[in-house]
Amino acid sequence: MVAVIIEDYPWVIVKSLIKLERYVSRENYVGWDPYNGLLTRRIPEAMRRNVFIGLFLVQLNLYSPVNLRPVLGIPKGLSNKSLALFARAYLIMYKVFKKSDYLEKAIRLLNILKSNTNNKCNSYYFPYVAPRHYLDPSITDIICVTESLKSYVLAYELAKKQEYFKLASRMFETLFHQLYVEKGNIAYFKYTPYELGKIVFNVSGLALEASTNFLSLEENIDIRKRYIDKLSKAVLFLISHQSENGAWPYSYYLDGNRYYWQIDYHQGFIIDGLNAVLPLIPSRYLRDLVYKSLEKAVNFYMHKQFTPEGVSYYRYPIKYPIDIHNQAQGVITFSKLHRTTGREEYLNQAIKIALWTIKNMQDPQGYFYAHHWGVFRNKIPYMRWSQAWIMLALSELLYAFKATILK
Repeated sequence: MVAVIIEDYPWVIVKSLIKLERYVSRENYVGWDPYNGLLTRRIPEAMRRNVFIGLFLVQLNLYSPVNLRPVLGIPKGLSNKSLALFARAYLIMYKVFKKSDYLEKAIRLLNILKSNTNNKCNSYYFPYVAPRHYLDPSITDIICVTESLKSYVLAYELAKKQEYFKLASRMFETLFHQLYVEKGNIAYFKYTPYELGKIVFNVSGLALEASTNFLSLEENIDIRKRYIDKLSKAVLFLISHQSENGAWPYSYYLDGNRYYWQIDYHQGFIIDGLNAVLPLIPSRYLRDLVYKSLEKAVNFYMHKQFTPEGVSYYRYPIKYPIDIHNQAQGVITFSKLHRTTGREEYLNQAIKIALWTIKNMQDPQGYFYAHHWGVFRNKIPYMRWSQAWIMLALSELLYAFKATILK
């Protein structure tokens, strides 16, 4: 059975990816977002600033299977995070297919990203409110920083333009100068420079992977050592908060010494970070701890957060809705695990997730649906949440398969 999958699946992935790329290219990477409810022009701004009204608008638009945005006067927009994700997908596609058109599209998107993030690196073109959490286009956030950093590093590796190294360096400096916290035995990365009293574990995972990618370019041994020491402290703090079953809480509140639990695609972010940083850690003791942590985390992620068919739980143990971001992250994480370990089971897991997603969540027009509720689907074509992540995921999977063939 495995041999049949390995032989047949790449063409299904390729066709799906080409259809998706044509769709996002036609749309010029502009679209709606599941969390952009506060952009409504039908409700006065003073009312939208009320926390309860703001939360209601965000949640209403997030879960409604009917697109209320045209009625509410919510415009489409261009997300910096989308630009970074699409650019990286194109760069990986260029590595797989060797088509100069993909490299040119990546460079065009990176140029827009550079212009948009000259002062602030923000993921959202809209304000977003949640309990103890606020984001808007004026606030730098770690998601934009890490995804931009990873994309600039890959662009530098492929194009060898010093400009991309400088841009990556700027993001790396932002990561450690504005978002890194170290106090005693506590070391972590903040979501925004202004976040206080709340530690979001998965963003440290994102920072670990992005930092590792950048340090692969750094030739100065002393600089590498200094930052690897910081990353090692962040790793130790991160794995100290892992539960016995292998999962991490979403966040930790320092003032009440309590956790907030939400188990979803964020687990993949942490696995990717630990998997990437592991070879850099000089301490054998810490490497052993990370290896054991990864074993538990991957086992939980693979066998608890996904069904045998490759279907993710929304927020474990809640199954519905099946979310495209969960599906995409599964493909990304297991593709990367296969590349670093060579274990066939990880490639097969990525394949299963991708094939189910293509069959059940891709529209004939090429875009992917946001949610699958079992009996119906949310077919709103979100750009950042759905198309950017799944395009990156399918690209990562094809690259993992190509690397396997070339071994």
